[in-house]
Amino acid sequence: MIYILPTDTCFWIACSLDDIKSYERIYKIKKRSLDKPLAILVPDFKWLENNTNLNSEQIDFLKKYDKPFTIMTDSPHVKVWIDFVNDENGEEFLNRWVYEKFAFRVANNKTQDRLLKENWPMFLTSANISNNPEIYSSREIKEVFGEYLDKWHIKFVWENTWILEKVKPSEIFEFVWETLEQKFIRK
Repeated sequence: MIYILPTDTCFWIACSLDDIKSYERIYKIKKRSLDKPLAILVPDFKWLENNTNLNSEQIDFLKKYDKPFTIMTDSPHVKVWIDFVNDENGEEFLNRWVYEKFAFRVANNKTQDRLLKENWPMFLTSANISNNPEIYSSREIKEVFGEYLDKWHIKFVWENTWILEKVKPSEIFEFVWETLEQKFIRK
């Protein structure tokens, strides 16, 4: 199942990490280039600590970070999942080669928490057609994705959030080695 949900920046489109068919549909629906990986929404900082190469000092830094962020890092656990090919049906991620590092977002609202309890980590990206502006209102969601919503190919999930405050996209960065020095990809 594909979901549209609010985040701390704009509305995002997402699917469970284990749903390869929905993953592929997100690329088709958004007209997204296959050389652009999706971010991964995780439930909390503990998940990052247990499943990535971030150290405890870096995790503490992220807990206190005061802007929306996406952290780039290695995750051997997720890499094994992305590289998996199902021998029974040949199913695999169509662009697994683009994932050298992973872009993680940490859940920050009740809608995300609820979805993650049902779906484990989730792939996500902004809910818009590629190269178009981000979407901040349910009206715009219905205009752009109405056909998919009507046919139940996408489920719009929110907690009384019809319009989001327009904020800058998240900062994307990675730490330099084991330090707290950040290398920004987008600021």
